[in-house]
This record gives sequence, structure tokens and C-alpha cells, in this order.
Amino acid sequence: MINLSRADVVFISYDEPEADANFADLQQHLPRARRVHGVKGFDAAHRRAAEGASDWVFTIDGDNRVTDPGFFDGWMDVAPRDLGQVFSFSARNGLNGLSYGNGGVKLWPRFLLQDLRSHEQSARLEGQLDFWTVPFFLIHRQVSEVRMAATPAQAFRSGYREGVKLCLIRAQAPADAYPDLPLPEAFAKHLGKTNLERLRIWCSIGCDQPNGDWAIFGARLGAVRTALDRAPPQIIADYNEFARYWDGIAAEVSNQADRLAFSEELATRLDDALGLALPRLDAEASARARAMVRPLRGSGPMTPL
Repeated sequence: MINLSRADVVFISYDEPEADANFADLQQHLPRARRVHGVKGFDAAHRRAAEGASDWVFTIDGDNRVTDPGFFDGWMDVAPRDLGQVFSFSARNGLNGLSYGNGGVKLWPRFLLQDLRSHEQSARLEGQLDFWTVPFFLIHRQVSEVRMAATPAQAFRSGYREGVKLCLIRAQAPADAYPDLPLPEAFAKHLGKTNLERLRIWCSIGCDQPNGDWAIFGARLGAVRTALDRAPPQIIADYNEFARYWDGIAAEVSNQADRLAFSEELATRLDDALGLALPRLDAEASARARAMVRPLRGSGPMTPL
């Protein structure tokens, strides 16, 4: 049994627009929470969170609002064989209604956190893109909400990153994983039903929310560049490079009509090349669709790459 009330709670933020408000809300419920802010690099920030910590450390991203604070003072029954893994809890995305581990709360054994060597410290592509080289145990319990669309830049970046990551399994694009299959078949086989549906939702739901069209546009662009244009995916983990990329995109589609036209071109490419059949939703239909999204459950150990 892990006594969660004795685990450190560390809020990790960098440039998230609502980070101050999210941390203030967290401290109201969990006064023991501390903050790591402004540390450049995913690996560096997470290793900073391990400094002086107890045996177990919760990490909470800067765009996360905790919705179940009582969970952090409970107990968790863990099989001895799983004590060396990171426990990843679901977070609800307020933009499109999805609930899975993206951006959610993590519970780390301190030794894994302090010896992380991921992202900017990883020599392997899969480690540079996400914590894909770390042993994870997925738990479908929703303890927070991701708020990732406070500004156009944040919404676009969040959508783009998921558009990229959802097209990659074990850091491979579909065409590389199944070079002998037609691309639509390779794509469907590589992603599987759950990731395929998550990608469709990211690429279609949310236009009724502030900056939601930017997130949809970002997801479509990330998917096109990864699955069709074979663009290097490392940009999603490089703050400076992505900021420059955003500046160029923002200037190119500063006019909303231009952005929506570009977004429609991307959707058509995804439909034609991959058979995604993305629904085109107006604000009313988007709101209805989000209300109908049900959790696509995933739980259990996730083998590191």
C-alpha cells in the first residue's frame, strides 16, 4: 500500500498562461504542494522535482486543474511487481471531452524521476518525444482537467503535439512500420482503434470553445506533417524551435478565413490519404459531439521502448 498523503506533490510549469491560477487552486486543496517553474527542458524540470523528495512524487503539469484533491490523501494498493513504474492517471480535456493520460497527473518512484534522462537528455528518438522509455502503468481514474487553450499559441501547440504523438507508435510513423501496406491500411493497423479515434476527435471537436479552432488546426497540421509529409517530429520537444515555428504559422494564417481554409485543406488530405473521414462540425454540433465523447479506456502496464 502506498500512503499518498506522504507523497510529494510538485507542480511543474514553464509558460502556461493559467499556471499561476492552477497552482493557487492546487495549494488551496493541497498546501503541501510545491512548484518547479521556468526550468527549461522536460527532463531538467522533472529531475528538479525529485530534489529533496520522498520515495513517491506526484507531478502535475502547469495546464492541469486538479478536480479530485481527496485522492492525494488516500491509499493505493500496488502489486510489488509494479512498484518500479510510473502511475499515470487520466485527465479530462475540457476542449474535446477526451479523458486519458495526456497531460494527466503522474505518480513517480523518486529513483526513476531523479535518474530520468529523457527528452533533451535522451539519445533515442522515442525518448526525445515523450516519456516513452519510462515504464508506465496506466490507471483510468480521472483526477484532473487539462486546460490547454487559454491562448491561440497554447491551443495550437497542444493540438499539434497530440497530432504528432498520436500518429507515432514506438516513435515510428505508419509508413515505416508497415511499408508493404497501402497507407490507409498501415495507418489503421499501426495506430489501432483507440489512438485512431482519439486523433479523429482532436481533429474535429472543439470549435465551440475559445481558441478551439486553433487546437483542431494544430492537430490536423501535426498529423499531416508526421504521417504524410514525414517531417521530423522532434520539434514538439524543443521550446525554441517550436516557438519559431508558431511565429511563422501565426503570421501565415493570422486571418481567420485563411486559417479555416488551410485547416480544411489539411482535413481533406487526411481524409483522402488515410481515410479518416473527419466530421466537419459547426459550434452547435461540436458541443453535442463533446457531450457524447466517452472515455476510451486504457489501463495496465505500458512496456517502455
